[in-house]
Order: sequence, then structure tokens, then C-alpha cells
Amino acid sequence: MNTTRSPSRQRPAGAGQTRRRRRRNPSPTQAAIGAAVIGAMATVIAAALVVFGRPATPTPTPTPTPTPTPSAIPTASRSVSAPSPTPQANSPLIQGDNSQFVTDVTYPDGSTVTEGQHFTKKWEIKNIGSVLWADRYLAADGTARGSCTYPLRVRIPTTSPGQDVIISVPVTASDSPGLCFATWKMETAKGALYFPNELGIWFSVNVIIATR
Repeated sequence: MNTTRSPSRQRPAGAGQTRRRRRRNPSPTQAAIGAAVIGAMATVIAAALVVFGRPATPTPTPTPTPTPTPSAIPTASRSVSAPSPTPQANSPLIQGDNSQFVTDVTYPDGSTVTEGQHFTKKWEIKNIGSVLWADRYLAADGTARGSCTYPLRVRIPTTSPGQDVIISVPVTASDSPGLCFATWKMETAKGALYFPNELGIWFSVNVIIATR
């Protein structure tokens, strides 16, 4: 037999099941506000990580280079002391001593003499220093050419400062033709040179064959 259920006996919809709450979709305004809040929070968190996660590297500040003042710049007078003067190699043996060649009195350079001829070579020199010449000699210094003969040295007359003097050397020409040359310098009785690096004085003659 068919039984008709009374409406009051029907099960309510969803009876015996867990009820689910329906989600409400946010409005566009709420969505925009939420996105802005989330973005701001992300920025704050990132900044916090930068600040607290690793030390910041300081930016070096350039140090200004000081400009030296004139008083700080070393000068030659401040940093370099002048060396003490040292005697030069060509300094005279006696301070203030000096001489000057004047002329060839006899047999100037290039004169001719005959083989075996005896002649006297004379020079005129001047004492231009402040020292008296006394007990001095004129000596051959070994610079020579040819085979003329002469004494190793001759005495120089006493000569005052400012005075001229004539020095004579006897020479014998060689027995064969050719050049005869010798250089002479002033020295003490013990052989020390008064003017070590001066050229000295010399004679230079040509020996020729005598004509008959």
C-alpha cells in the first residue's frame, strides 16, 4: 500500500551534514587596500633584512691632500749644505804664487840650428803672484823629442812679485837632422813642482845639416 509522507515529516535540507559557511568575495576596494598593505609590509621586511641581515659597507670619505706652504718646501739652503772647498789638482804649491810666459827671447819655435851646434835658449817670464821667487829651478820634465843635450835643470834668478826674469838653458844640437823639442817646469831645490799641472815652457828647433 502506498503511504503519502506528510510535509512535516520531510528532512530539512542538509540535515545530518556539516554545514559549510559560504565565502564572501571581497569588494574591489577591499582588495586594493589589502594589496597595498601587503606591498608595504614586504618593503619593510626587505629593508629590515638589509639592515639587520648584513653589515652595511661604509663609503670611504676622501681625505683632502694638504697643500704645502712655502715654509714646508725644502730649499737648497735648508736641505743641502755646501761642500767644503777642496784644493784643485792644478793649485800652486804655495798659495798666491803665479807665473806668466812673456816671450821667447832667443830661438822661437821653428828656428833652425845646425848639427852639433851649441846655442842658448832664453825665455822671459813674469812673476804675477804675491810670492817672492827664491832658490828656484827650471827643470826638464821629461817631455822631449830628438837627441839634443842640455843640463837637467838651471837656476832661476831671484824674482820679486811683478818683476820679469830671463831664464837661460845651454843646448847642444844633435849630430843628425830632425826636430829637437823639450818642455821645462819650475821646481824647488828638492824637485817639487811649483805649478804641477801647468804646461810649462819649451823650446822647439829644427836641426839641419850644416852647409860648407
